[in-house]
Amino acid sequence: MTASARLQTASLFAGYGVAGLFWGAFAAAAPALQDRAGLTEAGYGIALGLMALAAFPVMRAFGHSLHRFERYAIPGCLGAFALGSLVMGIAPGLPGLIFALLITGASSGALDISLNNRAARIEADTGARLFNRAHALFPAAMLAASAVTGFLRGAGVPLPVVFGGVAVAFALVAMIEFRAGGHVRPHPDDTAAKGRSRLVGAFAILAAIAAAGAFQEAAALSWVAIFVERVQAAGPVLAGLAPAAFTLGLSLGRFGAHELEARLRPIITVRLAALLALPAFAVIAMGVPVPVTLAACLLAGIGVGPIEPAVFRAVATRAQGPERGRALASVTAVAYLGYLLSPPALGVVADYLGWPVMWLAVSLLAAVVVALTARMPRA
Repeated sequence: MTASARLQTASLFAGYGVAGLFWGAFAAAAPALQDRAGLTEAGYGIALGLMALAAFPVMRAFGHSLHRFERYAIPGCLGAFALGSLVMGIAPGLPGLIFALLITGASSGALDISLNNRAARIEADTGARLFNRAHALFPAAMLAASAVTGFLRGAGVPLPVVFGGVAVAFALVAMIEFRAGGHVRPHPDDTAAKGRSRLVGAFAILAAIAAAGAFQEAAALSWVAIFVERVQAAGPVLAGLAPAAFTLGLSLGRFGAHELEARLRPIITVRLAALLALPAFAVIAMGVPVPVTLAACLLAGIGVGPIEPAVFRAVATRAQGPERGRALASVTAVAYLGYLLSPPALGVVADYLGWPVMWLAVSLLAAVVVALTARMPRA
């Protein structure tokens, strides 16, 4: 691997890591953010849906023209994310929360596409296997951030301090990435990229799998801290440990999938993992004691974790040249549909049908993932 490829790989990992810091802090701070905005579960879920909705137009633009500004895409997204993190910490009330969610949603969607495209480029140029390892670093950082945020909230540390620290981390990684991006050179056929990627056949199935996985991931990260703190009457420390357990499972699942890549097709790995997530979410629905809930969160994370890296790697191997960026953008956009629908839909379910029904619905979605993997044709 060349020096420039090593620098790009290190910067890629840093980008995934700092994004994980934000989402871990966000998950653990969910009860405080909900209280500050004065929202019910349904209202908070709708607000979170706006975050994913803001990502769609930005992702469409990125997917169509990423090849034109690839060097500046990741640092630009990181800078926008830093601004969103600052606003998340200091903006009061419902209008402030919505403004912060719009910024972070748009920058997150663009950053996902940019990082996945960079990972695909490095894999194609060097033969390295990066998707599972890079995506595993994301929940590992979430794990640390959610646990630390839970302890900080328990100690009375205000939200501006928490999210301000995350914003500083974003700014530092953006400076590193600006240098790494200087080594990116366009492929000879990049300038010929035209048209749109069509989601048909295998790409449509992969997109549906990614959306289902995103729906389950958003369910745990959006609601498990609130569920543990409010429904199970635990304190903020245990509430912070719940998303931490889930994100630890995400990381373990992705590292495990990385080791299995040489033995199993990624889609088979996804199928086996989904069979773990199904009973795990069902256990949470049963109203078990908090320690069992934490263990179920860990198992659910292991089951959900391998889905998106496997999907993006499959897309990257099936689409080549400039088409790859558009295909990744299209599949990522559909995955964000899962993030978009999960918080408002599950918030309404929790309000009107109860928390057990909500977690049972997430459990049944794992069965949908298993069914979709059976429909996936070989490359």
